[in-house]
Amino acid sequence: MRVKWGGVLLALLLALSLSSCVHKIPKGEHFFQAMGEVGEVVVTVDTTSLERLPIKVEEGSFSNLLSRVNRLSVALYDPLEREIDPEEPLDLSGYAYYGALEGNIPAFLTNSALLWDKEWQQVEEGQIRYYHNDYLGLDVYAVKRGLLLFASENYSNAYQKSYSQRKVKIEHSLAERMATSLFGLYIASPKAMLEVGLELPKTVIPHISSITFVIEENGVEGYSLGGIITMQSERLANSLSILVKSSYISDKRRKKEPLGDLTNLFILEGDALYINGLPLSDEQLVNFQALFNNLLPSSL
Repeated sequence: MRVKWGGVLLALLLALSLSSCVHKIPKGEHFFQAMGEVGEVVVTVDTTSLERLPIKVEEGSFSNLLSRVNRLSVALYDPLEREIDPEEPLDLSGYAYYGALEGNIPAFLTNSALLWDKEWQQVEEGQIRYYHNDYLGLDVYAVKRGLLLFASENYSNAYQKSYSQRKVKIEHSLAERMATSLFGLYIASPKAMLEVGLELPKTVIPHISSITFVIEENGVEGYSLGGIITMQSERLANSLSILVKSSYISDKRRKKEPLGDLTNLFILEGDALYINGLPLSDEQLVNFQALFNNLLPSSL
């Protein structure tokens, strides 16, 4: 998924340079918790920590915009709901998306900038208003101080399910893990896997209730992968734990690398397997950078 953000970013940068407001997240709730329907891939990034992420954000208006906000959250989904082969990595190239920017975004000035920009057309659907750009294939609107919603299609639906009629889909403990990391990813009932540096047997995918992965700093050692894989039963979670541990040990022995302390690396609790501080190799970091660039919009 590559997005042409030129027009919207120029408009937003103009507005953001004139004022600053802070979006107040509802107490005890993160905005992205209303994302995460079955079939959606949810990504949230702490944009105040971009320089600490193991990725390279291209210079330009997109990186300038991110420097002015606190968080970027995106949900990707297949509008055609095509069948997915679990034997193949998840292909996001045809996915649509919606999401939000949170931070220093003045609603009135941002919307005014879009109103007077000839590249953007104002659209009203009942009581829902937004701005559409044909060239970018993008709908945007600052719905309140500090919160800008965007969608590649069907903005009204995205507005209703993520804002006006929002219902929490990502439970609090998972959301907290995502919010306190550099990068968080969530998938409910995945049909295939993304390449995130952890080998999971394809046979277990149909039995997964949800997957949460995070990238965290690992002191002087670099970056690590954390996660919570919730299975459909405790028995399945126990089987997954055995498979993941065996795969990890086999990989280490094949590479003639020390196993290290496995005490807290994989923890089984009920129907969930917790992954804590799994070190990422240089190769895995390169793969993660490619994944990041595919998941998040970037200027061209």
